[in-house]
Amino acid sequence: MIIKEMFKKDIDRDIRGVIKADQTSEDDVHQELDEYVVTRELRRHFSKFYENYLKGIDGKTDKVGVWISGFFGSGKSHFLKILSYLLKNGEVKGKHPIDFFEEKIEDPIIYSNMKRTANVPTETILFNIDSKSPLDNKSKDDAILRVLLKVFYEHRGYYGDNPAVAELEKYLDDQGYLEAYKEEYEKVAGEPWVNRRNSFYFDSHYVKTALLHATDMTEEAVDNWLKHGVDNVEISIEKFAKDVKEYIDSKGSDFHLVFLIDEIGQYIGDRRDLMLNLQTVTENLGAICQGRAWVMVTSQESIDSIVKVKGDDFSRIQGRFDTRLSLSSISVDEVIQKRILEKEDFVVEKLKAIYPEKGAILRNLISFRESTAD
Repeated sequence: MIIKEMFKKDIDRDIRGVIKADQTSEDDVHQELDEYVVTRELRRHFSKFYENYLKGIDGKTDKVGVWISGFFGSGKSHFLKILSYLLKNGEVKGKHPIDFFEEKIEDPIIYSNMKRTANVPTETILFNIDSKSPLDNKSKDDAILRVLLKVFYEHRGYYGDNPAVAELEKYLDDQGYLEAYKEEYEKVAGEPWVNRRNSFYFDSHYVKTALLHATDMTEEAVDNWLKHGVDNVEISIEKFAKDVKEYIDSKGSDFHLVFLIDEIGQYIGDRRDLMLNLQTVTENLGAICQGRAWVMVTSQESIDSIVKVKGDDFSRIQGRFDTRLSLSSISVDEVIQKRILEKEDFVVEKLKAIYPEKGAILRNLISFRESTAD
């Protein structure tokens, strides 16, 4: 028998050691769900997470923050992605994410909580904050709010790179004019609106013509908005939270929205203002949306260690991020055994029979001296 034929899964497949938030093709998602190993440690984290998340489903809660910490290689980004799949529970190659976990989760209570949550209509917004942040954004005190605003606009199909354009699209959408506006814009500009909205300020004459033809706005109102409104778009945490609440309410009474932010700790660094910005955004979403909008983040540092390092009183942010999950790398052998080395049943019996004869040879081949093993 050839060694490669011993394994349950094809060992020639692309096995990703690093999981990235932006890898979301159907093949990638299916492989991640199929090969995800729920270790003993992860069972505890799933249990704690769902216990707290259900508070926002069965009632109201303002503790809507989840802080997932762990060093590089601990699997925190993978865990965040898996949570996004499970909460959204959209079909992947004819199978729902929750169905992949029926055999992975041995505890019936945990699986029951997972299944009940999967039946709640939910949309997830998963992203790496560094990749979504404009180059000059980090220097601003409200940098995290601006990134959240951008991804929220993009999730709704609006132009997230420019709040003024996004607010125009939102207004037109609310009034029922958006599709008509897009048609009129393409007629006068010769290109679809979505292809040219990045050059909005150069095409204001096209915008004006399309608005006059597609809506009941007067020429005076359009001129006034183009002259004054564009540069005075309100960006505030309270307005963002209210917009999220309005969106959630429009989707039904049971609907939930979850922001999943990868590598927030790296983005914040030692910036106290960014930490407070994150805390205030989470606090407002909790107070206004009452458990129907959640913020989940990953960081190499735990909140406690950030408090210790920065020396500031972050008791408020600790209160908002009430669900704290710390991942370690101690289960890496368990993951490798199940994800890669798991063998066919008939092979196991053959290997057991051969091992007494070959065991000593193998031990000699893989023995290391001094620090070589490290």
